[in-house]
Parts: sequence; structure tokens; C-alpha cells
Amino acid sequence: MTTIDHREKEVLSGDRDAGEAPDFADANEHPSLRIPFSVAIDGRAYEGVTLSMVGARIAGIAAANWAGASKLALFRFNFNGFSLSLPIDVVVASSDSETGAIALRFRDPTGQHMPQIRYLLNCWLAGDHVTFNGLIGAPSALQKEKTPTSAAVRRPGSAALARTVGTLSVGLASIALILFTATALNNRLYVTEVNAPALVQRQGLTMKATASGQVDFINPSAPSGKPAYSILASTGVAVTVSMPCDCEVQTTGIERGATVLVGQPILTVNKHGAPLVVQSSLTGLELRRLAGGATAQIETRDGRKVDANVLVDRASAPSGELLPVTLVPIESLPDVPPGTPVVVRLDGSPGWVRAMTNSLSYFRGTK
Repeated sequence: MTTIDHREKEVLSGDRDAGEAPDFADANEHPSLRIPFSVAIDGRAYEGVTLSMVGARIAGIAAANWAGASKLALFRFNFNGFSLSLPIDVVVASSDSETGAIALRFRDPTGQHMPQIRYLLNCWLAGDHVTFNGLIGAPSALQKEKTPTSAAVRRPGSAALARTVGTLSVGLASIALILFTATALNNRLYVTEVNAPALVQRQGLTMKATASGQVDFINPSAPSGKPAYSILASTGVAVTVSMPCDCEVQTTGIERGATVLVGQPILTVNKHGAPLVVQSSLTGLELRRLAGGATAQIETRDGRKVDANVLVDRASAPSGELLPVTLVPIESLPDVPPGTPVVVRLDGSPGWVRAMTNSLSYFRGTK
């Protein structure tokens, strides 16, 4: 075993070299504490034995030529959930290659590491929480031994209340997740959106061409009983249609001189204040879904959803595979101007799924 005592050397010589450890009387002024730590020197790990403000004692495999050597040691302190590493310049005061006992002295005990070492040693003695800049913290081992369940012992009522609130919060979050999941699956499996355009209109009467020919006269402002439009048929006979009432009139873009076919809409009339309906078209497959129990649903721009009854206009000529229909809302539609586009969906979901979806809609305020 080779031991070099720099303190004795300085006392005898009266001065010290810049590379040597300073002369601190750590026996009385800086007591050594058995605090858990480890040290890494030259890539090799050593177990910490004691630590003071001016040095440390470690154990491990010691090289024979280490005594008196200057090293950069990385001190590591492990806590629950985090660790602290401090690089410190040290001088190997003594090393025993047989027992592995190594004594280290800090080259500059008042260096940048001093506040952290002092704080750790003081907290270890007092049993306080160890924190750094208010970001992380953990109780020391001594603190855990003294007060293992102090919070639970002091306020059992608060702990029970916190557990109850936590259980309720988890339950409510689980219910909300189930409802949202059920809604997403329902929309994917049972709900289809009608591709044909759907427009809001006033409920009324559609005046159509009673013969094929050329429009010879049209007057959307005609009073009740007066000619509204006249069609000159290809046979040379003029067919005149009178206005059925004093009501609101919407034109379909037909003007004098236009050629029309029998059954083609020319004017739409409705009484003042008539309820709003939706004009759209459905395919044969969509009509079969309605016959199978699906429900037609109208959704407005503001997200309001209203179920509707479907009336098929069999007198109108189908446009390809589409058949004109009128959707009469079961509840009144919001006050939207006629001609406003809306979304029409066919909902064929089971009753219990539809009830759950409606409950979620009420909860979200969209119905």
C-alpha cells in the first residue's frame, strides 16, 4: 500500500504546489458522512464510502501508481426518479491496491461543486427533500424512514375524498370514450349520406307544363285566378294555366320563348308562412333502405339535426336512377332562407345505438 499525505507535506515545507490538494482539517471541521454515491474515474466505476466538503473515500480496483495523481472524477448521486452528476477535480491522497480503499481530496474545495455538495450533505443530515431549481425533487432515505405515511396519517378524510373524485373522473371519462366510440362506429356502419343536392323550400305546389311546346306567356306576379303562363303546343293549341292563389311564387328559370316538355316544373307557389321542407332525390338503393326501417335526417349548417318523413313525387319523371322526393321535417327546421343547401343522411342504426347517439348529441348541444 502506498500513501501520500499532502497535508503533512505542506506543513513540513511551508508551501504547496498548485497541483496539490489544499490543506483542510476535515477531521473536525468537515466530518465525513456515509451518503450513497458512486464515482467514475478513467471510465471505471467505484463505490462511494464517505463524503465530506473537502474529499471522499471510495472503494474499488486501485492502480498501483495512482497515489498523488490528479484525476477528473464524476460523482453520481441517485435518487428516486432522477440522478445528479458532478465532475470534480481530485487528487488521489492514498490508494491501497490490496483492499481497494482510495482516499480523494478535492483540488479546489471552494470550486463550482461546493454549493451542491454542501446542499446534499445538509439535506442528508436534516432528512429534508432534495430539490434542484424547483424542477425535480425526492425525499432522502432518512426522511422516508422518519415519515413513511405522514400525509395519509394527517388527513385521511382528504385522501378518501381525493380517491372518490379520482374514481368518478375516471368513470366519466370512460363513459365519454364509450359514447364517442359508439358514435364513430355507428356513423361508419349504419349511416350513409345522400349524394344528391338537397335544398330548403317552402311547402307548396309545383306548377308543371301540361303539354310539350313553347312558353308563349308567363307572369309570376299574376293574382289568384289570372293566367300564370301559357304554352303553345306543337299541335297549334294554346294551353293556359291560371294562378291558384295569392301566394309566394318561385320561378324555375323558365322564360317566355323557352321550350318545355310535359311535366317539367315551371313555377312553385306556396302560401305565406308555409313550413319549410327539403327537396332532394334518392336512388333505388336508398329508397330500399328507407323501406327497411332507416330514418331520414336533415342537418343544417349550424349542426342542428332533425328527423324527417320522405314523400316520393311519383308524378315527376325520374332523372336517371334518381327519383325526386320531399323531406317533411318532424320538427320545425330552423329559420333558414329558401334555397339554402342542407345535408341529408339515412340512419339505419339499431334503436339502442340511435338512443345513445341522440343522448350524446343532446350532451354536445347539437340537437
